Amino acid sequence: MTSRREQKKHETFDSIVSAAARSFQDVGYRASTIEAIAVEAGVSAGTIYNYFGTKNAVLLAAVTRDTEHAIADAGEAIDLSSGDPVDVLMPLIMVYVDALTALGKDVLKELFRAGFDPAESALMADLMSLDERSLVQIAEAFVLLQAHGMASDTVDAGSGAMLIYSTIAVATLLFVSMPEITVHDVESTIRSQLELIFRGIGAQAAGSGDSNS
Repeated sequence: MTSRREQKKHETFDSIVSAAARSFQDVGYRASTIEAIAVEAGVSAGTIYNYFGTKNAVLLAAVTRDTEHAIADAGEAIDLSSGDPVDVLMPLIMVYVDALTALGKDVLKELFRAGFDPAESALMADLMSLDERSLVQIAEAFVLLQAHGMASDTVDAGSGAMLIYSTIAVATLLFVSMPEITVHDVESTIRSQLELIFRGIGAQAAGSGDSNS
């Protein structure tokens, strides 16, 4: 049974994360301050520092919460009825994409920057943990595709999941780095790459090598 004190801590934590997420989306990560987030959350700046320590840690908490929800929702997105592997995977993938892109380009850019900063090793570890959970979920979906004859059973599910995940990562990086790229463009890019993965990109020329015989 949760004590009142634990419940209060959870409520304070959630209030801070929600206030930070709104601030990051409204004015951008760099323009957001701990002091402004504290006012929005109805707590003191010291409380935020006690809970998180740094603004990057608040950012990670916001991303983690949204990604946790996305991972939970994505499990409900698998529908094998279409019989097409790309159509099966796209709803699952778009749950992840929608959760990430909803953060905004500025926030994602800062997240990626911090993730590759050696001084933010704890942040990188947490981001990798989220990536691993997403990979596991995609691998489980790949196994379902194999069981229903929509993916080769000679391909390791983990390798298949990594290839699929790489298409999400590249499309998301394009979204972050190019102002003109929209979420619709991200979806179109991922779909086209998945079609290449599942249809193959090798030319199947009839009678190849026999044209002179």
